[in-house]
Amino acid sequence: MDREIAFQDQIKKLNIIGIALSSETNVKVLLGMILKEARNFTNADAGSLYIKEDGKLYFEVTQNDTLDGKMGRDTFAPHPLPLTKKSIAGYVAVTGKFLNIRNVYEISRSLDYSLNPEFDKKNNYQTRSMLVIPMEDNGGEVIGVLQLINSLDSNGHAIPFAMEYEDLISSLASQAAVFIRNAKLIENLKKFFDALVRCCVSAIDARSPHTAGHSKRVAGYVVRIARAINQKRIGKFAKVQFTPEEIEELNYAAWLHDVGKVGVRENILEKVNRLSDDQFEVIKVRFNEIKFSIQNKYIQKKFDLLKNNVNDESTSEELDNSMQHELKDVDEDLEFISSVNKLKFLNHEKGNKLRKVSRKIYQNYQGKKRTFLTKYEYHHLSIKSGNLTEEEFHEIQSHVAYTSNIIDDIPFTKNFLNIPVFASAHHEMLNGTGYPKKLHGVEIPLQSRILTVADVFDALIASDRPYKKAVSPDRAIEILKYEAKNGRLDQDIVDIFIEDKLYESISETMIFPEF
Repeated sequence: MDREIAFQDQIKKLNIIGIALSSETNVKVLLGMILKEARNFTNADAGSLYIKEDGKLYFEVTQNDTLDGKMGRDTFAPHPLPLTKKSIAGYVAVTGKFLNIRNVYEISRSLDYSLNPEFDKKNNYQTRSMLVIPMEDNGGEVIGVLQLINSLDSNGHAIPFAMEYEDLISSLASQAAVFIRNAKLIENLKKFFDALVRCCVSAIDARSPHTAGHSKRVAGYVVRIARAINQKRIGKFAKVQFTPEEIEELNYAAWLHDVGKVGVRENILEKVNRLSDDQFEVIKVRFNEIKFSIQNKYIQKKFDLLKNNVNDESTSEELDNSMQHELKDVDEDLEFISSVNKLKFLNHEKGNKLRKVSRKIYQNYQGKKRTFLTKYEYHHLSIKSGNLTEEEFHEIQSHVAYTSNIIDDIPFTKNFLNIPVFASAHHEMLNGTGYPKKLHGVEIPLQSRILTVADVFDALIASDRPYKKAVSPDRAIEILKYEAKNGRLDQDIVDIFIEDKLYESISETMIFPEF
């Protein structure tokens, strides 16, 4: 009766273990849990877990209480085993049969497998009993081997593994195999998602090399900020603790925050000057036509003089001087327009001069009167600051809406449901002056506020933006302080970013960090 009760207790314990294992999706953690629970079940001093891949057995996890106590370690460097019957683990993997060995040093030489004593010799350890179980998934395929070493009695002496453990550990191994298969599937899906994100960002980089690398760097900054917040024990963030899953979610939001730029016209993303090279070339052709019309005008005047029998050298010379003066004025006007085209700021004086030049009239080859600049050209050249018109700036801003639309359609898992929210709010400002929704204060998620600080900083120091010159990190820090003081950026996040020097160079290890 006592034996039956003990068996029922073990079944209950096995179910509890199964439930615990089913909730773990990290493969490395899962393998350690499986081995630990199997050892607890059998009171095993040590154990190893192998995974079968590419025709080999990989020694993934090992635990040894005796050696932990002696040497202060709980794992050994993994190494692959050939998938043959010569080793104990190899035999179980190939045949799919379990082994319950009373004493590994008394294995008959007639058997296919034998013990390799090198581990015992190297570590001054004494292996005796072993229970080695194949890990079969629900399709009957052996995906690994669970190897338990030295079942201990109440005095800590190695004894053979009891026969009743065989079915229980086989059951646990079968459950574990399914969980490992599922965890690996999730891991592969995550790798696929990583690759998908990389491809999306690469597509943006390919369209606009001027912003290449921006999303990578911003992702590195946000992960640093989130981890720094986790370290705070006083102040506003004392009770804020991002889980690894939340940091991973924020990381992906940073990677995807500018994916909407794929919907913005390339000529706007790549706009270096107020007018494109092609548009300015049209102006140059027109100014040649203007000069040609001036020359024709003076030729006609000279012809009229000759027709009226006036052959005055001084008058002719005066006409030539006037023509050269007008031609010089046209060249100077073109040079001025060229300089305005490259300006980042148009002051009042130059704005007035541009307006006057644009309104000048010439007569084209058809005899029609035209202004020096078209309304379109003047509209673009008369921008007060930067090189984007108000309409173009709105189109650039629309990338946030495009981002939201694109990633809203991605069927994110539960852990990643907030990615669209965080990514689409990275241009919102605490005082409501941001876009697209003009959110205020607490309406903006903390993760988006982190993303905004990282985004602003990287945009300021970026040396490859066509519409602005890069500023130094020190100057960028001053700008962050100014923006925080004026209520646009989160002061506490800016303080952490600066005080912890999180702005220092981002390494490749920050791009897809381990969570």
